[in-house]
Amino acid sequence: MLNRRKYSRLPVIKNVAKEIFISTDKGYFQGLIINLSAGGLLLLMYADLAVGTNVCLLFDYPPLETEPIFGEVIRSTKTKALVREVAIKFTSITTIDAKKINRLAIDYIDCENKIMLGALDVCRKECSYYNLCEKKLKIK
Repeated sequence: MLNRRKYSRLPVIKNVAKEIFISTDKGYFQGLIINLSAGGLLLLMYADLAVGTNVCLLFDYPPLETEPIFGEVIRSTKTKALVREVAIKFTSITTIDAKKINRLAIDYIDCENKIMLGALDVCRKECSYYNLCEKKLKIK
C-alpha cells in the first residue's frame, strides 16, 4: 500500500499516553495525544476548538522537548461521551523539532516492523523512541 503522507506518524496513545496543553486566544485546553508527526497531531479533547483556531503548544517530556510550535485546527469531530478528535496542522515548527519528531516516528515504525518480522534484536538504547518505549522487548 502506498503511503501518501509527507511525514511518518507516531501512534503515541498506543504505548505511551501523553497529555498536552494547547494555548489559544480563548485560554488553555488539555488534550491526550493520539498520534503525532512532524506535520501535526491528533488529540482527544473535551474542548470544542473550531476549525481555523490558531494554537500554540510545546512538548516537555524526554526525549521530546521542543520550542513553542504553532498550528491550526483543521478538523474537530465529536466522538462518544462528549470527547472530540481534534486534528492540528503545524504552521510553524523549528527544523530541529520537526527532525526530532520525525526521527521518533521512524524509529518507532522500524521497531514495529522488526517485531512483526520476528527479529530478536529489536531494541537498542540509541533509539530515539527508547525513553518513551514500554514494550516488553525493551532492553533495560
